[in-house]
Amino acid sequence: MFCAVDTETTGVNPDRGDRIVEIAMVPVYNGKVILERAYVTLVNPMVRIPALVEKVHGIGNTEVLRAPSMDYVYPTVKTYLSSMIPIFHNGKFDLMFLDYAAKEIGDFPIDPTYLDTYEMSRVLFGKPKSLEWLAKHFSVAEKINHRALDDAVVTAHVFLKMAQIIGYERIGEFLMKWNGSIL
Repeated sequence: MFCAVDTETTGVNPDRGDRIVEIAMVPVYNGKVILERAYVTLVNPMVRIPALVEKVHGIGNTEVLRAPSMDYVYPTVKTYLSSMIPIFHNGKFDLMFLDYAAKEIGDFPIDPTYLDTYEMSRVLFGKPKSLEWLAKHFSVAEKINHRALDDAVVTAHVFLKMAQIIGYERIGEFLMKWNGSIL
């Protein structure tokens, strides 16, 4: 079983204080996206969301004020990602933020074997492609909304299209091992 994952954040540098504000995980099983088993939540990042970043994903400071903090959310994330093979688009970004989250709450970071549609696109198209480009190319979506659930669902469908081209029996060739970004 696979699980498409996406995060939205306060910026792009967790080492400079940026944190996760939303996370979604969408199971993929037997070639189908299992939306009814998806997990999605806003996360209180405990830092301010800059106005420019809010314009990208539409998540504001008032929205996350009453959202659960990462110490509440992380155990569920860890359970999902340790029981399924995660699928990311540019997984290094999301996994780096998850490493920081684990460190801050005093937990061990996850070290999944995962798939990355960004890296898969490098093999299929000769260079890595954006999620929006892949979504359009495979007629999955016209644009990326930059909300975790929507983007995780798009990633799941893009992965399924790529798996059809590559062949399910060869998916194992694209597995990557995350060894962490910090500690």
